[in-house]
Amino acid sequence: MALLISSILALIALTPTALSHSHLAHILINGQLYHGFDPRPNQANHPSRVSWSSAAADDGFVSPANYSHPDIICHTAAASPPAHAPVRPGDRIHVQWNGWPLGHVGPVLTYLAPCSRLKGSETGCTGVDKTELRWTKLDDSRPVMEPAPGRGRDGGVQGQRWATDVMIAANNSWLVAVPTGLETGAYVLRQETIALHYAGEKGGAQNYPLCVNLWVEGGEGGGGGGLKLDSFDAREFYREDDPGVLVNVTTLRSYSVPGPTVAVGATPVPYSEQTAGISRADGTPVVVTKGTGTVAFNGSPTPTKAVMARLRKGGVR
Repeated sequence: MALLISSILALIALTPTALSHSHLAHILINGQLYHGFDPRPNQANHPSRVSWSSAAADDGFVSPANYSHPDIICHTAAASPPAHAPVRPGDRIHVQWNGWPLGHVGPVLTYLAPCSRLKGSETGCTGVDKTELRWTKLDDSRPVMEPAPGRGRDGGVQGQRWATDVMIAANNSWLVAVPTGLETGAYVLRQETIALHYAGEKGGAQNYPLCVNLWVEGGEGGGGGGLKLDSFDAREFYREDDPGVLVNVTTLRSYSVPGPTVAVGATPVPYSEQTAGISRADGTPVVVTKGTGTVAFNGSPTPTKAVMARLRKGGVR
């Protein structure tokens, strides 16, 4: 009986790790931390978070059956927060996941969508209709899967090294380069990991799309170079039978990345430069005013009357 109880307790101890999925814990920009969103029950999420909320209380995924549903955009019932993380072209953003299980192998994909010119963009990305966002792929984590003799321990796939292995080695984080050529304004950064450990059967892939709001201090008119924005609808990124979605990872010799191609002018960070991010302090997110400028976030979706009075006095309308 004692042995049985010990075995049950050991199994219970292992279960959270074995079944754990993930959410976006925070992002780091030049050592400044901007808070993510934890969808699990009874979590006290930070009021100035920049991550979109989701209703995935189990920290789970979006299935291929929902590839044409709005849930694939920024996760289940996702909603934008009022805050935006300030960043400049050329900066690098550490996207910090709260963890990632070994063996849940797959690609790490990054997209960007501007909120300007959309209805509701007077407050940046806060009031826009997410189905109206149009995306540009910044990174597809190539080569995604490469031969790596000796891999496969602790739940990995024998003979393979995946982008998710690189992410895990960087303390479950992924480094994203903000490209040049962006106009000043509000954007949504969408990072997605697709877990393929059950993808050998149709419907078995597990998509984790997570979004954060950015305020990019770019150059007007697109900067005369750099990133060339595309216009992809996230609900048309993938199909259930795409070769990078319906795939048996144990027999692969190469991997076909699903979704759009990386845009001209995007600058993916290579595997050799994927490192863990170090936080120095909490950053100060901003709230967008009339789509043309920002003030420091004060815990409210819009600036207070006192802030607006100072802005009017300074000539900002």
